[in-house]
Amino acid sequence: MQRPVLVGEYECTLDAKKRIAIPARLRPAFSEGIYITHGHEGCLAGFTPEGFAAFLEEQMRGLSPRSSKARALRRFTAGTATFEQLDGQGRVTLPSRLLDFAGITREVTVVGVQDQIEIWDRASWAEYLARLEEEADATADELASQ
Repeated sequence: MQRPVLVGEYECTLDAKKRIAIPARLRPAFSEGIYITHGHEGCLAGFTPEGFAAFLEEQMRGLSPRSSKARALRRFTAGTATFEQLDGQGRVTLPSRLLDFAGITREVTVVGVQDQIEIWDRASWAEYLARLEEEADATADELASQ
């Protein structure tokens, strides 16, 4: 089965039980559950079970398991991950430790990023997106010349 391409930006609200509703357009990808872990740039990352296994494999490719930095990277990603099933309304519970890491309190933006989703504090996403938009052309030029 072909993996769905996850795209789009969706505003959500964290409820009193620390749950967010995965946007309806993205839910089918997570019918088998979702792994949520530390992301980069201060967000959380959400993967399908198949996608998480592939991500971990790719992340460690070429790294020695005896390397302290490789072990730290595995702990940062796999050691902090949680696996959740979506409830009947498509919601998942986010652990406090992950919410604290991402600075998420109530207002959330979920972003589809091709093979995963990112879960951001809404204000942090807006700030990051503004920087990203300012630097987009320069980044594209830099990557094109490599």
